[in-house]
Amino acid sequence: MKKLISLVLTITVLLWGANASASLMGDEVFLTCMQSSGSDHELCEGNGALPATVGADVEYPDYFNFENSLSIDINANSIWVTFDNGPFCGWFTCNGQGFLEFWLTDLHWVDMPGGIITGIDVITNMTGIQTGYDDHSVHFALPETDVDSSMFIHINLLTDHDVDTKHNADVPEPGTLILFALTLSGLAYSRRKKSAVSQ
Repeated sequence: MKKLISLVLTITVLLWGANASASLMGDEVFLTCMQSSGSDHELCEGNGALPATVGADVEYPDYFNFENSLSIDINANSIWVTFDNGPFCGWFTCNGQGFLEFWLTDLHWVDMPGGIITGIDVITNMTGIQTGYDDHSVHFALPETDVDSSMFIHINLLTDHDVDTKHNADVPEPGTLILFALTLSGLAYSRRKKSAVSQ
């Protein structure tokens, strides 16, 4: 009986861990900037790959450090892009032909290592932006057209952990399993007590 109780408690702990949500909090990420037109600019390509640790603060505030700027905030499972000033015209070429592209790389799930990005859900009030992803990175490209401070991009990250959670929807809640384990303990104690009385 002790072995059975021990097994139930072990399964409970494992299921509890399996239902934890994936998070980027505490992960070190890198941001790079690229232009599709024009020569390399010191405020874009010149920045190289900028590291940041995901936390409560905005990871890349006022990225360009001048009036035509933007901020990139990374949360537990999403990315927010907001524009700090405006209206202003595009970025560097401002002819409506090119794109300014950002890559956020090395996105790893601290609570569940080994997880990958399986999709993104983009919410924005901008037109003409392009987005994409792979296992551990997300990129978005902004057209070089008029921008103002009311615009935003919100990218929700979908991971293989989200799929696991849906598949495990029918698994009993950890609290139910703990109650079951306690019931088994009570039965074992009761049986032992009856056995002692009859002898």
